Amino acid sequence: MLHRLKRPLGGFAQCRQHPAEYVGTVQRSLEEFRTDLEAMSFSPEPIASLKVHRDGRLSAGSWVRRPSPLSTWQLHVALFRNDDRSLEVFAHREYSWLRHPYKHYIGEGWDTKSGVDRMRALLGRHGVSFSVE
Repeated sequence: MLHRLKRPLGGFAQCRQHPAEYVGTVQRSLEEFRTDLEAMSFSPEPIASLKVHRDGRLSAGSWVRRPSPLSTWQLHVALFRNDDRSLEVFAHREYSWLRHPYKHYIGEGWDTKSGVDRMRALLGRHGVSFSVE
């Protein structure tokens, strides 16, 4: 959303999706996985920058999980559609932009490993199988 607002004005809010944030591939459609994310207490994150996969695909959405709007940290998930209707899931842990906007903006505290580990654990607890390719 932010990218769409800034683009006509000559700005942008996009970044390359880092391969180290790869959680796994789920054999679910985007609509099915949205339901799973909601069950795991994730919310859509329209303020997130547009993520670009290394093969040029654009993210199909960003989701965030934080215990409350005033939480210090958030788990941020980006999704990419595959041709076979599966989804690639990427994650990182970072400062919440609601509570720490500057730290969030400069990437302070960005934690790829913790984000991937937490998301894999959540998928397992909620019975969502995934493969790591």
